[in-house]
Amino acid sequence: MHNRLFLLPSLALAACGLADPGEPGNLVARTVVEDPSLPAIELAGTRFHAETFGSPANPPLIFLHGGPGGDYRDLLRLRPLLEDDYFLVFWDQRGAGLSRRHDAADIDLDVYLSDLDAIIDHYAPAAPPVIVGHSWGGMFATAYLDRRPDRIAAVVMLEPGPLTGALFEEVKDQIVQIDVTSEWANDFLWQQRFLSTDDHARLDYAPLVAKDHAQPGYHQSEDDPAPMWRFGTVSQNALYAEAMPDGRGIWDFTANTMAFTGPVHIVASSLNTVIGVDFQARQSAFFANPTLSIVDGAGHDFPWTDPEPTAALIRQTLDQIAY
Repeated sequence: MHNRLFLLPSLALAACGLADPGEPGNLVARTVVEDPSLPAIELAGTRFHAETFGSPANPPLIFLHGGPGGDYRDLLRLRPLLEDDYFLVFWDQRGAGLSRRHDAADIDLDVYLSDLDAIIDHYAPAAPPVIVGHSWGGMFATAYLDRRPDRIAAVVMLEPGPLTGALFEEVKDQIVQIDVTSEWANDFLWQQRFLSTDDHARLDYAPLVAKDHAQPGYHQSEDDPAPMWRFGTVSQNALYAEAMPDGRGIWDFTANTMAFTGPVHIVASSLNTVIGVDFQARQSAFFANPTLSIVDGAGHDFPWTDPEPTAALIRQTLDQIAY
């Protein structure tokens, strides 16, 4: 869809009194490269937007946000409910959120797994951490435990997306549903007339228009929508291209998941009709030691809308681990 965009010349923008959308901060939030005041860390040959909360002496929890291409902003309501007892690590993945941007050729799943190695080495050198992943973050966590089962103590997956390409093929027509007569779709298509794809800022802008509307089956809150700093379109497209080279999902993050014997807690929302309770019950079968829990009356954005029950379920998993 994005390859149909075009850009008004800079002179025309200036004549109209409009700021150049390609300049940092005019169209989307600045990254940690563009704004050195943002909390960040240099690891694995890149610069990540990252923050920690709580004492490093406490058990480590490393959070994996959704997307791919999203950011950790919608997970931050969990912070005050957990930081007194655990060491919380929030970070935007490579090319996503407010982290440094990269070309598509520099992003694939192996690079993402190596990035998580570096995060764990830096923030949890003394004890294997618990990984908490939401949506794509749960898929990322599964891919990691599939390859590195000895590096983590437990995983909490907050309504992960399809863990195999075969499961994705079953639900892909339900994941994104666009009503072309809606106001938001009109706004989305209108803005594409004026923005090209020649830089990350322009590419990252369009998904922000659609993010609260394009997945009605996920039943996310309209009254309290989950926030996002910035989307990482190139990183998402690179990972999609690897996982769906011909438009069909070919990934399988579950080939060796039975080798992981630690707790795997999958949390589903009761309102999600696409990847909700029934779907997550099927995904539980990929693990040796699974637990399935439900957040009632919530949609896919429950870490934001329902942080108290979500944090309680995370604690339930942590209580199974001896530190």
